[in-house]
Amino acid sequence: FLVIQRFMREVLCATILLLLCESHYCAVNTGTMKRKIQATTDKDETTTDTPKMYESTEHCAAKAEPPPQQRIKIILMGDSITQGSFSATLSGWGAYLADVYQRRADVYNRGFSGYNTDWFANYLEMGQGRRDLFFKAPLDDDIMERASESSSTNIQLEVQKGENNVKLVTIFFGANDASDAILNPRHHVPLSRFQANLHTIASLCRKNYGPDVHILFITPPPVHHESRLKFQIEKFGKEKATGKLERSLELSGMYASAVESVANQLGVPCLNLWKKMQESKPSLNTSSDDGIEEGELPWGSYLSDGLHLSREGNLFVGRCVQEMIHDNFPDIAVSPCPSSGGYNSGSRGGKGVGGAGGVGPWHDQINSGNPLIFKHERD
Repeated sequence: FLVIQRFMREVLCATILLLLCESHYCAVNTGTMKRKIQATTDKDETTTDTPKMYESTEHCAAKAEPPPQQRIKIILMGDSITQGSFSATLSGWGAYLADVYQRRADVYNRGFSGYNTDWFANYLEMGQGRRDLFFKAPLDDDIMERASESSSTNIQLEVQKGENNVKLVTIFFGANDASDAILNPRHHVPLSRFQANLHTIASLCRKNYGPDVHILFITPPPVHHESRLKFQIEKFGKEKATGKLERSLELSGMYASAVESVANQLGVPCLNLWKKMQESKPSLNTSSDDGIEEGELPWGSYLSDGLHLSREGNLFVGRCVQEMIHDNFPDIAVSPCPSSGGYNSGSRGGKGVGGAGGVGPWHDQINSGNPLIFKHERD
């Protein structure tokens, strides 16, 4: 009887313990399920109530299109006329382009004061030049040759084209190359070699930026004799000034024609500044030629010293380059907002620069309710 009684007590204890465990298990599961249901409900409410960052907004010209993933690059190659193109005091033509392409492109000034095409072409072949102009580490010829036959991922990545996103290159040389062979032999480059150098520069651009990169040649501007001689006196004094022109209108015209010839051979556009400047007049002379000294030409005001660009000359070149881009490269052309005239959210660009949009949302596309949600909505 005692044995049976002990057995019954153990069975009862085991039963009570089992019931307690099951009760605890049910309570835990019920709490977990409630939390899951609550989380799902909160998520649905958040999704429903959260405002979108981009709203469908009417701009001056049209609704915004999705912005490109990154800004394109525009490279300005040339001599001192290009190096000085970012001048704030002279309203540089490079700065003019940077204004047009704000939030759409990075404009790189790669002008080298005093350079002719001999020196520039050699610089492009140097390791420093490759890094500076082509954004690449220098590769020896044997490495390049092995890369074409190698399956090495690292080598192949280094020689891939088009990854730098360069869409436009301006090649603006000739002002130094056209120096008189006797009066300035240091800068003078014979016409035939000058043209060969231009071919080399263009070829290297296509090789490193990709075969579809846009190339725009720009000829040297005309040389204004009176201003050049005046500058010579100001720089060296009357006693040391030779009164001889180491650069002339005739020589610059020959080299301008040579640039145009190379552009035609390569099938790319050319901005002939030598002709356009002489056919035009700075705005200060549009109404009358009064006040112009005898022998002075109206277009001389485009030049600060008879060779380099003045403020009027820089603005003239900036407008001309912009027109050339519109006429020849509409995919990367940008037009100002028709109401404000600025390059804000109402400006429009070609497909290559994001259409009506730019890099990042314009301020009037952002819903201030939740500016941290980056989701672009397109109609």
